[in-house]
Formats: sequence, structure tokens, C-alpha cells
Amino acid sequence: MNCDEFRSAVLAGEESEAIAHHEQTCPSCRSQAGDLREAHQSLSDEALWEEPSPELAFQVEDLIRNAARGSRYPTSRERSWGRFVAAAAVVMILAGAAILASGRNSPDWDVALPATDMAPNAIVSVRGWNEDAGTRMVVSIDGLAPAPAGFVYEFWLSDGPVHISAGTFRSPGEIELWAGVARADFPRLWITLEPIDEDESPSGTTVLDTGRV
Repeated sequence: MNCDEFRSAVLAGEESEAIAHHEQTCPSCRSQAGDLREAHQSLSDEALWEEPSPELAFQVEDLIRNAARGSRYPTSRERSWGRFVAAAAVVMILAGAAILASGRNSPDWDVALPATDMAPNAIVSVRGWNEDAGTRMVVSIDGLAPAPAGFVYEFWLSDGPVHISAGTFRSPGEIELWAGVARADFPRLWITLEPIDEDESPSGTTVLDTGRV
């Protein structure tokens, strides 16, 4: 099960061993699971999808005409239906926007970075988007201790001896990084622990690494 399948299944209210396993092993999806389940509960509320009365269309027309004339204040029932229609419209617009955004924002690739002896308990996944100007990445990091004083973690894309830095960070979490190269040309992804100094080359301290692919 990949991340897109997990999110679709949880939003649909599904639960299974595959879903539980993916949630346990993917920090990014685990961080979103609660919001997805809340969204499913909200969209499952029967009151949200209650069919309005057949007279609603005429009531709306009356409200518009009377508002233009200024001759009658709407009744409490009409105000209640108006609020309901407005709320339902907002929910539907937001739900549709979320679905469209989910499709647009689906990553072009998704990879886990294997841990090394430097961080044996770290779980790191990288979602990447191939763009004209380079590669955008969202790195989800769990189980990695904050960098010690005087050091930072640095994310690299490499092709043999050529290394491109995508940025630095100090603590675990969800981090957005950018590199002005295509991942297809720099397939190796890795993280090092770097002293804060003038040396811009990778240190010898590798924390996570996909390997020299």
C-alpha cells in the first residue's frame, strides 16, 4: 500500500491490516491519519446530507425577491434553511478542493531512507515532485535525535562523487527541501551530520542513506 492508497482508504472510512501497517511504518501518513478520520466522520454526518424540502427553491426565490423589495424579514425556518444551504455548500466546496488538491499534490516518487548505525531508530520517508526548476521534497522524520550544539543535519542528492545539498535542519518532523537538479540525474539520497563551518562538502558522518545507486 502506498501513501495515496492509504489516504484514500482512511478518508473512505476503511480499516485493515494493510492500513494499520502502513500507518505504523510511514511517519507522514501517521501524522495525517487523525485529520483524515475526522474528515470521514464529518462527511458521514447524516444531517449534512439531509435532503431539503421541496419548497426550499420557492423559499429561496421569495427571500431574494423580498430582500430586493425590503418588504419582509425572513422567518426563522427560512433563516435556518439558508444557514444549512450555505454550510452545505461550503463543505462541498472544501471537500472538492481537497480532492483536487490531493490529486495535484500526489508525489512523483516516494522513498524511505534506510537508517545507519548513527541513527538506528530513525524512520525517514521522502516524497518528491519533479518540477521544471528542480526537485521539491517533503521529508518526514521520526526517531532522530536533534542535532547536537554546533551541528546540523544536511540532506544530499548525489551522483557518484558529485553532491548537491538540498538544505539543512536541526530537528525531526516534516521538512520541505529543494534542490535545483533532477533526482533522475542524482539518484542517491542521504543525510549527514555536519559541523557548522566553512566546509561545504559532505562530512564523513552518514546518518541515513539510500545507498550508492
